[in-house]
Amino acid sequence: MLYLAYGSNLNKSQMKGRCPLAKPLGAILIPNWRLVFRGVADIEPAGPDDYLPAGVWEITNKCEEALDHYEGFPQLYRKEKICGIMTYRMNRLGYSQPSEWYFDCIEQGYRDFGLQPDELHYARDWAEELEFA
Repeated sequence: MLYLAYGSNLNKSQMKGRCPLAKPLGAILIPNWRLVFRGVADIEPAGPDDYLPAGVWEITNKCEEALDHYEGFPQLYRKEKICGIMTYRMNRLGYSQPSEWYFDCIEQGYRDFGLQPDELHYARDWAEELEFA
C-alpha cells in the first residue's frame, strides 16, 4: 500500500521507529493542496497556485496499524485518498503553531526527501499570523 506523508512521518528516523518495514519511494508535489498547522500538521484543499510537498512510502498492514495508533485514528485524524494514495487528515479545524521540536522534526523530513522547505515555513508563519490575529 502507498502512504502519503506530509508531516513528522516524512522524517525517516521517526518512521523507522514507527514502521521499520516502510520503504521511502520518493517526493511528490501535489497541486491544489497545502500544508497547514493545527498545532500538528494537516493538509487542506487550496487554490491553483498552491501545492503540497510530500513523501510517498510503501507500507505494510502492520505499518498502517502503527500509523493509525500514532495518528490517533479515527478520533484525531481520518483516512483519505489523495491522488489515489492513502493519507491522514485532521478531524478538527482552526490554526495554531507547531512546537519547535515538532517543526524541526518535519524540517528534517523535508531534507530526508529532498524537499524545499518554503511551504513548510509558510505554513508555520501563516498559522502564527492566524493564531494571534
